[in-house]
Amino acid sequence: MSALKTRLALVTLGLLVAAQSHAAGFAAPTSVVGLSEAGATVADGGPVSSFADNPADMVFFPGTRVGLDILAMRPAYKVDNSNVTYDASSNMQILPNLFVTHRFNDLPLAVGLGITSPFNTNNTWPAGTFGATQWKNNLQIIDVNPGVAYLLLPNLSVGVGLDYYQTLSATFGPNSGSGGGVGGNVGLFYTTERFNAGLSYRSAASISSGGGSVDLPSRVQAGVRYRFTPRFATELDVDWNDWSNAQLPGYGSLGWKSAMAYRIGLSYHLNQDLEFRGGLAHEGSPTSGSSILAAIPTASSNLASFGVGVGLGPWHYDLGVSYAISGNTSSYNHRFPGTYKASTLNFGAAISRDF
Repeated sequence: MSALKTRLALVTLGLLVAAQSHAAGFAAPTSVVGLSEAGATVADGGPVSSFADNPADMVFFPGTRVGLDILAMRPAYKVDNSNVTYDASSNMQILPNLFVTHRFNDLPLAVGLGITSPFNTNNTWPAGTFGATQWKNNLQIIDVNPGVAYLLLPNLSVGVGLDYYQTLSATFGPNSGSGGGVGGNVGLFYTTERFNAGLSYRSAASISSGGGSVDLPSRVQAGVRYRFTPRFATELDVDWNDWSNAQLPGYGSLGWKSAMAYRIGLSYHLNQDLEFRGGLAHEGSPTSGSSILAAIPTASSNLASFGVGVGLGPWHYDLGVSYAISGNTSSYNHRFPGTYKASTLNFGAAISRDF
């Protein structure tokens, strides 16, 4: 029976790799465990960093938990414009993320705080690509996210949170500025000995900025996690991102659409102190040919990831890496014409402790 279940899991994995269609847009990973499992963690609940995906799960873990995740992104973009290929220069982006949760001993209640870097882009196109001067795009946003979770039933919880967004940088061509905006999130989490299910919703938000606004998408994540054995678990997630309201300074409305992502994550505990993780995802593009813009020339992409976790008493250490690559996509936007290709290397390290 165990061998049959393993074969079924591998068949499912193969089907997902072949599937076509989480619109990455300018969203960024917020945890090393999530990075290691291709973002399939809305039904995980184990690491403290899962608070960023689903605030409801923290009520199932006693005491206080603290985690610090440091992630790095290195995107690469190129465009073939009139038979000339241009490469955008991109700086490595360092994205710190902090998580704290506390479950009250005498109440079916937990509170938490996440400070994350959920949206980011960075590229500079050289002079001649789209005009006589270079075109710079740089966006860094932090999200201060307090939340609370309540145990409705022994196996079911609900969580709600507030998202306060602040731009650290928003530069697009000649337009730059900074500002803040507010959104919210809600989640449900169900768990048994072998099965978890998670559902979360994060609202859209608008951040005032010089030369316009940064309008962020709403997002729905749904996932199921099944432990085939005490050591081996797999999770399947589906994400829906509504990028139809997306705006950036200097560009105005991006003319994007909603997009889906399909993710599968795998974890295997070699022993109680050592865990291996992996994942695959297909992220659909929110763009169409007329809305490919130089800020984020994102096309549908495939992503593979790997990670390892080490537990030493109350301390836990995680490492992870992922690589996403898109196919070619052509733009018919008269301001930014050409055929684009993009890839992104993400890696990170995390440390957490239970008190």
